[in-house]
Amino acid sequence: MDKPSEKVLMVDDDRNLLDSFRRQFRKRLTLETATSGADGVQAVRDGGPFAVVISDMQMPNMNGIEFLSRVRSISPNTIRIMLTGNANLDVAIDAVNDGNIFRFLNKPVETEQLYQVIIDSIQQYRLQSAEKILLNKTLKGAVDLLADLLSMVNPTAFSQSTRIKRHVHTIVQSLSLEDGWHYDLAAMLCHIGFISLPQELIGKLGSGEKLSSSERQLFRSHPAVGARLLKHIPRLEIVSEMVEKQHDSIGRLDFQGKLDNSQKATLGGQILKVANAYDQLVTQGKDETAAIESLKENPELYDPVLVETLAIGSKNQKLEVLNLAIAELEPGLILDQPVSTESGVLLIAKGQVLSQAVLFRLLAAEESGVVNGKIRVFRITQM
Repeated sequence: MDKPSEKVLMVDDDRNLLDSFRRQFRKRLTLETATSGADGVQAVRDGGPFAVVISDMQMPNMNGIEFLSRVRSISPNTIRIMLTGNANLDVAIDAVNDGNIFRFLNKPVETEQLYQVIIDSIQQYRLQSAEKILLNKTLKGAVDLLADLLSMVNPTAFSQSTRIKRHVHTIVQSLSLEDGWHYDLAAMLCHIGFISLPQELIGKLGSGEKLSSSERQLFRSHPAVGARLLKHIPRLEIVSEMVEKQHDSIGRLDFQGKLDNSQKATLGGQILKVANAYDQLVTQGKDETAAIESLKENPELYDPVLVETLAIGSKNQKLEVLNLAIAELEPGLILDQPVSTESGVLLIAKGQVLSQAVLFRLLAAEESGVVNGKIRVFRITQM
């Protein structure tokens, strides 16, 4: 077999053992070594990615289980192997449970046996990496398709989603929540169920008009419709639940420590609820301060911590207004005006974040003479 290009890290406090394996694997592996758990952690942080990390169990200050658990948190795709002179069942169970160990080998281990395990681990790393790339591309394609579908079918709803995503992102970043992409996607797709709503109803929502009883019931069905569209897409199960829970009445949340998937879904739904209500108030004419105060007056509906987090995060943002020709527009800028055809047909609603797909649509509209002139946009940066 040709020498794999992927890097392997071996950690052991026995320098002689490390020197021996370096000599034996010099022409067959790209092998790096460290003599302590702390040095191993630093190597993973600074010198990664490593396809495989091999660790001795008995090391001073940081044992193999602790070290490989740290590796898992820093580089979850790395395949982890444990070496130990202790053939102890409890040690093996702890190693597998805490560090997600791929293989568990007793010392002394034969060179060829270790080499074959490393090669098997590299193959597993390649398989996982290829699967992740494929899944990420599939996921991105599915999300982009849904977002583009919403933007074409209902520009107003899509515009609301892009603004809500901005508010959600402010809360998520301020709270340093794990797996922020779940919340961002839920915000981006929170109104995908709007495709089932009549245009007249969406118009009423945008203008703040009072809804009839039947219209309110129809409106409250859109999260369930959106969730059904999303739940069968791989890796969007939690996002689907967040979308479904965006109207749930919970009020104050009391989550502490690491959240499980159910808690993430509930928290995501409540963040969407706060962001949505805030956006509606601002769209209807309230300034940002008045909108926040209005939410604070209803702690039984909107979690006070989330409202306060949105308020603080919004104050740390700087807004820059620009008037640009269509050819000068860039992805990420936000429309500060609606873009309509000369006959009055809405192409893109105010507040929509410009994507590459939207820019292509604007350029095509300009070339055909449907729209012309400069477009007012704004850019938000953190202060």
